[in-house]
Amino acid sequence: MELNNLVNILLVDDDEDCRMLIRDAIESAHIKNHIDEVADGKEALDFLYQKNQYANAQRPGLIFLDIDMPIMNGIETLKVIKSDPQLRWIPVVMMTAITDDKEKRLAAENGANSYTVKPTDPMRFIDTVLSATQYWLGIHQYPEEIIKGP
Repeated sequence: MELNNLVNILLVDDDEDCRMLIRDAIESAHIKNHIDEVADGKEALDFLYQKNQYANAQRPGLIFLDIDMPIMNGIETLKVIKSDPQLRWIPVVMMTAITDDKEKRLAAENGANSYTVKPTDPMRFIDTVLSATQYWLGIHQYPEEIIKGP
């Protein structure tokens, strides 16, 4: 199923196994959108601003962002993304193991479009990833100029 073949997905998580589970869940649903992966917030910003090894990166239309990461955590990364007029339109789904209301509130205050908790049960985890992906790529409507890019 190609939900919106013009929108790339960026996975930002320091846990390689978690990124693999998210990627595999998306691919298992036959969603053909391109998926890129980075391991922390600094790397995500390099990707989004096309710096260093990401000079040719395509801007994503959906970001799955973990909170608890080294170097630059997800909340710090979210603040940068949502404060930049060229990036703030990108939906950011916080996908984290942190269930604390303080973190949920902080994510919402800083512009997170969604906050999901990584379930420990693998089938619930897959369902959570698929539901979020299907919403943002299948139901959410992007303005045409956003899809085509600058």
